[in-house]
Amino acid sequence: MNKNRVIGHIFSFITIFIWSFAFVSNKALLTYLTPIENMILRFIIAVFLLTLIYPKEIVPKSFKDELYFMMLGFLGIFLYFILENFALKYTQATNVGLYMGAIPILTAITAHIFSKDEKLNKNLIYGFFLATIGISLILLDGIGFKLRLKGDILALLAATTFAIYSVSLKLAPSNYHYIAITRKSFIYGILFMLIYFIFTNQPPLHIEALKNSIVWLNILFLGLLSSGLAFLLWQQGIDKIGSIAASNYIYLVPLITAIAGVLILSEELTLKMIIGGIVILLGLYIAQKSKICVK
Repeated sequence: MNKNRVIGHIFSFITIFIWSFAFVSNKALLTYLTPIENMILRFIIAVFLLTLIYPKEIVPKSFKDELYFMMLGFLGIFLYFILENFALKYTQATNVGLYMGAIPILTAITAHIFSKDEKLNKNLIYGFFLATIGISLILLDGIGFKLRLKGDILALLAATTFAIYSVSLKLAPSNYHYIAITRKSFIYGILFMLIYFIFTNQPPLHIEALKNSIVWLNILFLGLLSSGLAFLLWQQGIDKIGSIAASNYIYLVPLITAIAGVLILSEELTLKMIIGGIVILLGLYIAQKSKICVK
């Protein structure tokens, strides 16, 4: 494995590690802010961070390129988060977590259709089924699965949207700096969020909540790390190892979240969680053994 691919795997793992903790942060903020307020604030902070890192403005070489950046912002920044939040409203968080576990195989299918250098193979399928069993052992521990059609469909649509977004990053126009591409997509994402906020029946802004240090600490974490840094690492991970290999690390989200719950929240460590973690790691190993040619 060459140096670039090693870096790509490291970047992808760090991204998933950050996003696993972001679930806890998001949950804490829902006490004080609406999901759309949270999204707008965190991505505004992320745009400021990316502007500080790379202040040069991106000048699109064609209207088609500009539409591509708009599409990235719509899919990965706006639509995914909207679908996920509505899914959580209509179904159990456990159901949403299980459907999010389908992102790697959905990414593999999407890449197989639209990408010339990433193809679906049997190791990816075997790895998916094993990882899904492990995820189920962790997420369904003492809870159970109850089908709630409306919320479950929204969760599956959210997973599909993120899969398409990840493949789209790999196929993004060349000759643009990756930070500038990310920032541009964030700006479009914020624009769609503001349109949504204005034209939907949203409650009044929770201005008082912004005086709370807990709110700002969580928003800063989500804006600087979960949005700003993690999206940059995700894009670079996909660029170096491909959308399929990078997305396979999403299998680790339930495992990392469960470990965080045990270490930080003193939650109980069960035998099912241990077995589930081992099965997830085995599924990830098999999936990553897939022979994928990445340019």
